[in-house]
Amino acid sequence: MAATPSSSDEQIHPLKVLVDKQTNKVLFAEADKDFVDVLLSFLTLPLGTIARLVAKESNIEAVRVGSLSSLYESVAHLEEEHLCTPTCKEMLLQPRNSMEAYCQQLRLNIDDTDPTKFFLCENLECNRKCKGLVSLFRNQRCSCGKLMNTVLTPKNIILEKGFVKETATFIVSDDLYITPNVFGASVNLFQKLGIEYMETVEEQIVDITKKEVVDLLKFSLISETPMTDFVLKKELCLDNFIPINQYQFKTGEVPSDEGRKMVVKVQLRKSDGKIVFAEANEDFANFLYSFLTFPLGGVLHMLKGSSSLSCIDKLYKSMTELSSDRYLNSQELKEKLANPLCAPQFNLSNQILPIGAKELPTYYFNSSKGHNLSLFTLPKSVSNYGERNAPLNIVDPRSPAGKSSDSQGFAKEPSMYMVTDDLVVTPMSSISAVSYLNRLRVPLFDLEERVITIGVKEGLGILKASLTSTSALTNGLKHLTKESDFCITLGDAFKGPSHIWDGFLGYLYSKRK
Repeated sequence: MAATPSSSDEQIHPLKVLVDKQTNKVLFAEADKDFVDVLLSFLTLPLGTIARLVAKESNIEAVRVGSLSSLYESVAHLEEEHLCTPTCKEMLLQPRNSMEAYCQQLRLNIDDTDPTKFFLCENLECNRKCKGLVSLFRNQRCSCGKLMNTVLTPKNIILEKGFVKETATFIVSDDLYITPNVFGASVNLFQKLGIEYMETVEEQIVDITKKEVVDLLKFSLISETPMTDFVLKKELCLDNFIPINQYQFKTGEVPSDEGRKMVVKVQLRKSDGKIVFAEANEDFANFLYSFLTFPLGGVLHMLKGSSSLSCIDKLYKSMTELSSDRYLNSQELKEKLANPLCAPQFNLSNQILPIGAKELPTYYFNSSKGHNLSLFTLPKSVSNYGERNAPLNIVDPRSPAGKSSDSQGFAKEPSMYMVTDDLVVTPMSSISAVSYLNRLRVPLFDLEERVITIGVKEGLGILKASLTSTSALTNGLKHLTKESDFCITLGDAFKGPSHIWDGFLGYLYSKRK
């Protein structure tokens, strides 16, 4: 059962579940709007937010998500001097949710990211000259050089009431598949699970708080039976779980690449064909950093619903099958959940993957009444906004000079970066690279340098692998490097010195194992 809340004002939500006493498994939960809204909110969370949330202690210990956790940690340890602005680090470690308006009023909202705020220049005269700028981040530099730290709240911000209709109820299976709460659905589930007699079925009530929701998020990423593990095995050590990536990784089909490409050098370990590390410029670093800003549902959309996180895939699929007329608040909302975008200003202008960012409306500023400032939008039908209402430009948080134009990315240029197989991104250093090879006990004769081209197909491969694998580069680029499985030929071995023979014999031994 769930732990007692730590504070009296913490929201508690009861959840009714059916448990099979013979197998000690949860058959399904009977859930109302509050619980299903929470599950669907998982799809709106940026990957960086997920990496941050599951790295914290809850009722269970912290967990790691494929290579995303190491990517997130490498950003946390990165010196700000390598980023375009100090705000870049905040953007990557605390990425905003483009659907925050739907999540902020959830009873059990676990996203602890600060909601979007609007800041004007502290110099009011600057704003009155009709050249005003607005920033979505505090302490950005205005074009006049002053800090932008005057907080304004737009007049017409609307917070939505979650995702599903108020009176709708649902059945949530052990693998997080959501179906409407009708008796036929429960009978079908009983039959599918081989349940014939109700004597083995027991009803339980579980009290849920935000801490329990974080538990469920963790289990959904590492287990194929998250409801059972969440409800019945609270004290089970996570060491008993076999991470999904250890036994399942399928690249799936991804679209051909007709757009922009990046070139990187990779160091392959010839004895096993694994990528030890990649060396690339800031474009590749920005590309990997951008993973942290992608909403989970947007990733599922790009991967056509197949992320190799089996329960997340089923949650996503079940959402797409819910009727927007009967169960979801609107068809427009269903389309947003099926393909949530990055938050405004969090996208890359030269992104190679097919994901965009939510657009902000044009904001206007009125300072006609002394220091009484107001920020608002106007209907599209209004063509004349008046002399005193000045349209504002949005400051690019990655621009150190207070410009409103889009910048290329987060990392300063020109720079070179070293990226390990598990996506630890660090500024390139030959000494650090040698130290890394020593830690891995990789001799130089076992290395082969390859120059590879990364487009959409390769980018999606790395993204998919990052969700479940700690060898994201090797698994994501397998189709480019697999021909190196026999990269030491017999001819090379006969012609080469003795250390080549050593490498060749090591290769044969690894294949035998």
